[in-house]
Amino acid sequence: MDLIVIMGPQAVGKMTIGRELEKKIDAKLLHNHETIDLFANFLGYGNETFRLSDQTRKELFRAFVRNETNVTDSIIFTVVAAFDLDEDIEFLKEISAIFAAGKGRVFLIELEADLETRLERNVGESRLKAKPSKRNLDFSRNELLTTHEKHRLNSLPNEVEEKIQHVNYLRINNTYLEPEEIADRIAVFIQSKD
Repeated sequence: MDLIVIMGPQAVGKMTIGRELEKKIDAKLLHNHETIDLFANFLGYGNETFRLSDQTRKELFRAFVRNETNVTDSIIFTVVAAFDLDEDIEFLKEISAIFAAGKGRVFLIELEADLETRLERNVGESRLKAKPSKRNLDFSRNELLTTHEKHRLNSLPNEVEEKIQHVNYLRINNTYLEPEEIADRIAVFIQSKD
């Protein structure tokens, strides 16, 4: 039973790589916007939406760890984490602890890509289809640029290993790599920990 967290800035390719990884291992993808958009459809994109989204994810993870008849061995979860915000680090610690307490493994896969590449990917067809909030292209571009300036969306060297215990960590720059190639690397990394 594994939790595979694919993290990185907006439009770095988390969901696309998660979908490719689903084809290579026994896992199902929960991309960040699936829970956010559920509540945003009723509440908008405010604090209550994000609180409920986080709560729902944690409850799903707890149930997955307790349940003996899951339909998959692992969950692939995508998320944006600001490494300069304590609450984002705490969230990663909490979800990792849920699986560690259940004798599961946790893999933190961090993606990075240059800003120009991310801006191009931000308007990709599959992204817009899966994420309603990204369809307002001006808002989405502005949000990406503002967050890029305001927060540190990739970790510093050794930061993840120092701050989050009992995880397997891999960082990949996917500016010039194809999603299938990255999914292969992740699958090999996971298998190397068996």
